[in-house]
Amino acid sequence: MNEMPQPQIYPWQHPIWQHLHAARKAERLPHALLFTGAEGLGKKQLATTFAQALLCDALNDANQPCGVCRGCHLFQVGNHPDYRCIEPEEAGKAIKIDTIRAFVDKGALMAQSGGYKVTVLEPADAMNRAAANSLLKTLEEPTPWTVIMLVTSRPGRLPATIRSRCQRITCPVPPRQQATEWLATQIEEGDPALLLAMGSGAPLLAKQLAVPGLLQERARMVDEFHAALNGREDPVAIAGRWDKLELSRVLNWMNGWLIDMLRLKFGKQPPALYNPDQIQNLQAMAQVLDLTVLYGMLDRVYEANRTLGSQLNSLMTLESILLAWANSKKTTMRT
Repeated sequence: MNEMPQPQIYPWQHPIWQHLHAARKAERLPHALLFTGAEGLGKKQLATTFAQALLCDALNDANQPCGVCRGCHLFQVGNHPDYRCIEPEEAGKAIKIDTIRAFVDKGALMAQSGGYKVTVLEPADAMNRAAANSLLKTLEEPTPWTVIMLVTSRPGRLPATIRSRCQRITCPVPPRQQATEWLATQIEEGDPALLLAMGSGAPLLAKQLAVPGLLQERARMVDEFHAALNGREDPVAIAGRWDKLELSRVLNWMNGWLIDMLRLKFGKQPPALYNPDQIQNLQAMAQVLDLTVLYGMLDRVYEANRTLGSQLNSLMTLESILLAWANSKKTTMRT
C-alpha cells in the first residue's frame, strides 16, 4: 500500500477545521460533505486529514490526528480497513460505474473497527453519469456512521441531485497577506506577490509555479502570443511548441492574459492583474483589439478548459485557439 500524506491543516483552513470538529463533537456530522473551492487551496488535503481525524483514537490538543495511535498508523501506511480514497485510474480519466458499484456494496460501507467508515472521492466531477447515479442511492439512504467526502473544484459538473444531498464546505481564497506570508516560507526563489497573482490567490497553485525557469517560459509564451497576433510567427508552429507543455497550465495562462487585457481596456491602472510583470505586452495587444473579440477569445479558452480531460487532441485544441487569435486583429479591423 502507498503511504498517505501526513496530516496537515493549512493556516487558511483553520476556521473550516473548527467548524468540522464542532459538528463531529456535537454528533451533527452530515453523512456527505462536498468540499469546493478553486484549485490550489488544499481541499483534498483538508478532506484527507479530516478522514484521519475521524479514525484517530486520540486527537491532539488542536483536535487534529495524533499521528501515533494504531488508527493513525494504519491510515498513514494506506491500510486502514475503514478508509477508502476513490479517484480515476489515470489522471484526467473518468471514475467509472464499476468503481462506484464496488464501493456502494453493502459490505463495503460497514465499518470494521466499530467507528466511522470514511471515503474521500476526488475529483468528484470525474464521475461519469452512470457512476454518479450509482452513488446517488447511497447518498439518499446513508449507512449509519458512514461519511463520504466529495472534493471538486468544479461543482457545477456534478448533477444537482448529488449536490443537493451533500453539505457544502466552501474553501475560500485566503487573505492576500496571509497567503503571501505562508508562501514566502515555502519557496526559495521568486516573488510571492507575483506568484500569487498568477495563481489567482491560491497558495498551493502559486507554490507550484515557483519552479526554476517556469516564469521565463511563460514570458516567452506571452511574446509568442503577441507575435501570433501581429503575424510575426506562425500560430501552428507556436501550438506545436506549446503542445509539449501541460495543457491545463497553458489554458489557465491564456485565460489570465485575456482577462488582464479586458481589465486594461477599462483603465490604465486596474485594481489587480494576474500578470503584472507583463503589462506592457498585454497593453499593446489590448489596444488593437475590441471588447467583442477579446470576450470571444475568452469564451474559446474557457470552453477548452471546461472540457479538459475529454479533449482527444491537445494539439488541435491549441491550433484552433491560436489560429483564431491570429485572426483577431483582422476581425477587429473589419468591425
